[in-house]
Amino acid sequence: MLRDRLYGDEPAQSRIFRFHCETLFSRSSLHQFEIGLHRHSSFFQVLYISEGEGDATLDGTVQAIRPPAAIIVPADFEHGFRFSRNIAGVIVTLLPGALSTSVQSVLRRHFRRPTLLALQDHAEKQAIHAAFAQIAQEYGAHSVGRDAMIEGQIAVIATLLARAARPKIREAGGNLTESRFDLLLSLITRHIREPRHTQFYAGKLGLSQTHLNRLVRAACGLSLQRLIAKRHIEVAQQELLFTLSTVQVISDRLGFADPSYFCRFFKRETGMTPREWRFAERERMSKLQPDAAGVGIPDIERSAVAPLIGLVNDTSTEASESQKDGAAFGISN
Repeated sequence: MLRDRLYGDEPAQSRIFRFHCETLFSRSSLHQFEIGLHRHSSFFQVLYISEGEGDATLDGTVQAIRPPAAIIVPADFEHGFRFSRNIAGVIVTLLPGALSTSVQSVLRRHFRRPTLLALQDHAEKQAIHAAFAQIAQEYGAHSVGRDAMIEGQIAVIATLLARAARPKIREAGGNLTESRFDLLLSLITRHIREPRHTQFYAGKLGLSQTHLNRLVRAACGLSLQRLIAKRHIEVAQQELLFTLSTVQVISDRLGFADPSYFCRFFKRETGMTPREWRFAERERMSKLQPDAAGVGIPDIERSAVAPLIGLVNDTSTEASESQKDGAAFGISN
């Protein structure tokens, strides 16, 4: 998790989060519907525009926005937006390191630069719309399993937008090694509890070790050893959070011969020992469980999805319609 600021926030408003969601209207309306040029050193952002129009400046190029559309902005790229006053949709801000290796790989392979995707004629546009709606609803509700649900929908969005981007990638000369890399990810997942090295995976894929490492770096920017280490951490964190297994048991399950080495490895990767991470994460999750009065929900998050997606003015007529027929992404007041 990282402490950073969103556009327009003051330094005192910086917060630690893995992902953040708010409506396009809620933030842009504070700035006369114009988000000036800026960049984030760490955040990956995805915008979904369901209504309204505007233009996006992405890495120096101005492009018109015609809904439905999605805009993907990787870290370190300058971007800015101008929206009409009837803009509707959401922006999801992610810390890539908090995502699974497979989702990170999809995003890195398909969205190395800012991309605007027109979705008017895309076959999966309803599924994309529904996934963003689910994230907005879960983010504001703070229900049990909130993070898991959001992470799942992020995976859906990443995959569907990657598929929508394929024609652009082919036009630009697409990557021919994707199927091999996808197979490698499957092999790593299948053998994550066994001590496997580069030679094993190279043999399975029919490649030399040098060629395999080159393929991995091209696909995700990591060495194979680092890719496997990240997957080890993901599995360890899942077991620390969702099981009562001891650190030694988890270490054994992941194929570490020495629990002490596992603890040093975990701390090197996360900055905390397994026990420290387990306590901190469970403490964080307990604070996200709201009581009847909404205690435990920070004010900035409680208002993050208001006004509702698809609604510019929360009039009683519009609100009742959204509650009745699931408009505004199915979020009720």
